[in-house]
Amino acid sequence: MNFKQYDDGKEGRFFVILDNGMEAGWIQYKRLDNGNLLANGTRVYEEFKDQKLGIPLFNRLVEFAEERKTKIYPLCPFVVKTFARHPELKHLLADDYLQEQVRVT
Repeated sequence: MNFKQYDDGKEGRFFVILDNGMEAGWIQYKRLDNGNLLANGTRVYEEFKDQKLGIPLFNRLVEFAEERKTKIYPLCPFVVKTFARHPELKHLLADDYLQEQVRVT
C-alpha cells in the first residue's frame, strides 16, 4: 500500500493506492488561516471497505500534521471517532476544537 498526495496550498487529499495500483480511498483536509488542518472528509470505496483502509489514511494525515508541526481540527465523523479512540493523539487536536468540546460537555 502506498499514498499519493494532492495539495494545492489551500486544500489537499491523501489517496491510498493498493499494491495493484488501484486507488481505494482518500482523506481530505483544508488549510485554515491559523495554519491548522481541517479534516473534512474520508472515503473508502465500497469494494475496499472490508480492508480497513480508513486507519492508514488517518495515520498518514497525523504524520503529515506532525511533520509540519501543525494541529488538526476534525470535522469528518470518522476522524472525530478515531481521535476519540486514541487519546494519546490529543496533542494534535486544534486548541479551538478542544475548547469547543469543553463547552459542549
